[in-house]
Amino acid sequence: MSIERFADGVAFLASRSPIFGDKPLDVTLIANPRAGGFTRSRVYARHLAEIKRLAERAAALPDRRAATSFRLHATQYPKHAAEVTRDLAEEARAAPEVERLVVTAGGDGTVLEALSTLMSLSEAERSRFVVLRLPMGTGNDGADSRELLPALDLLLGPSRFDRQPALRVRPATAGKPGGKGPWWSFNIASLGADAFVTDMTNRLKLSFPGDSYKLWVELATIFYDSLWPTRGFEVRAWDSKGREARHFRGDMLLLAMGVSGHRTYGSNKPILPDDDDVCLVRQMPFLRKLVVKGPLTAGRHRGFPEVDLFSAARVEIRFAHRALVQMDGEAERLEPEDFPVVFERTEPAIRVIRRA
Repeated sequence: MSIERFADGVAFLASRSPIFGDKPLDVTLIANPRAGGFTRSRVYARHLAEIKRLAERAAALPDRRAATSFRLHATQYPKHAAEVTRDLAEEARAAPEVERLVVTAGGDGTVLEALSTLMSLSEAERSRFVVLRLPMGTGNDGADSRELLPALDLLLGPSRFDRQPALRVRPATAGKPGGKGPWWSFNIASLGADAFVTDMTNRLKLSFPGDSYKLWVELATIFYDSLWPTRGFEVRAWDSKGREARHFRGDMLLLAMGVSGHRTYGSNKPILPDDDDVCLVRQMPFLRKLVVKGPLTAGRHRGFPEVDLFSAARVEIRFAHRALVQMDGEAERLEPEDFPVVFERTEPAIRVIRRA
């Protein structure tokens, strides 16, 4: 399978895209060749067929009048996508008049690296970039669509530019010698049982290729609270105007916060099934876990007494023990000294493409 054939198709679609106007356009495709969308032959063949369909539509559009350049970066090691994005930022400083489209083709980790790097830039520097996230991994919860065709079709329009906020996850030790974080999330950040599931899935990816998330959900139902403390949390949440939205003290299995509502994680598990952007799940007896688990993974958990869905702009979690936190599928371990940890939504920061 040739990743270059995929790249050629993306390049052609970008060269006919009407949404960038008359500005010079520099397109960079950051692709992870080990992502499932490239390594599974049937999936890759379907993707090439979808690109061919879009290319037929694009051929009827006029060429862009301004210059369009294209390059492919195939990631070779962890943090490679971050390195590529840093290099692009340096180029943008030298040529600020050029519109820059960064297309990620990988899993949520590739997206996280690229966008976290953009968040390290000033607002003026970041505004020179537009991001298109293609669903080429296993989960694809942070992609612009769960399917490739509608994601790439955004290039052909009718489309518009928009800005997406991010979540900043900041432990108490951030910025201190030997401290942790801060970290970014562009889909969902969470603490507790689901971060444990993420951590175990990532650890065993090489031994159990494919989507083992469901297996670890089942195992976490049985083992999580015998391995990780769940007693004695304090959670406070505030809305965008600084008004207190929640104050919880007690035993907690997990807390998940999204950049918005209507968000999925763990390969399309709708933990935030409606407009509310925070989900807190209290600790419960084992038999209740068996009752709640199915609705929780299917997005039907509103109304259960152990589940609290609400909206907030800032959440502070205090805890006297160790815990796991995850940001877009990347898990980190927190020690008691890392608390309180704050999850906070930024103002709209990342330029993206939406359907008009």
